[in-house]
Amino acid sequence: MPTDISAELRKLVTERANHRCEYCLLPEKASLHKHEPDHIVPRQHGGESAEANLALSCLRCNRYKGPNIGSYDPETGELTPFFNPRQQSWSEHFKFDGAEILALTAVARVTLKILRINDDSRIREREQLQKAGLFD
Repeated sequence: MPTDISAELRKLVTERANHRCEYCLLPEKASLHKHEPDHIVPRQHGGESAEANLALSCLRCNRYKGPNIGSYDPETGELTPFFNPRQQSWSEHFKFDGAEILALTAVARVTLKILRINDDSRIREREQLQKAGLFD
């Protein structure tokens, strides 16, 4: 993890997100790995390690996102930015259908695609966590 994010800033990011990944909503308590601050705009694209540019991310979402800032929408072919938890509301872009997360917008479509949020294994994991009462 980057060393330029202080323990205080890391705590703020975690508490602000209520200990959930801000992309797939996986609770940190249900994860084998601690969630980590994600640079919404990666440093290589000029993003800073500042509160306004950090989102709490589970390990998988953060690794799949990598240094990307968007992708081509699978429906329109338009270059579209990823979901930005600091500027956008999750419920305006996504909704749950059981354990699957559905896209309501182009932003959501590219985010779901690149972060692989609906891979079969991730849906099965959410189903199991929902049954166990760990993913509400």
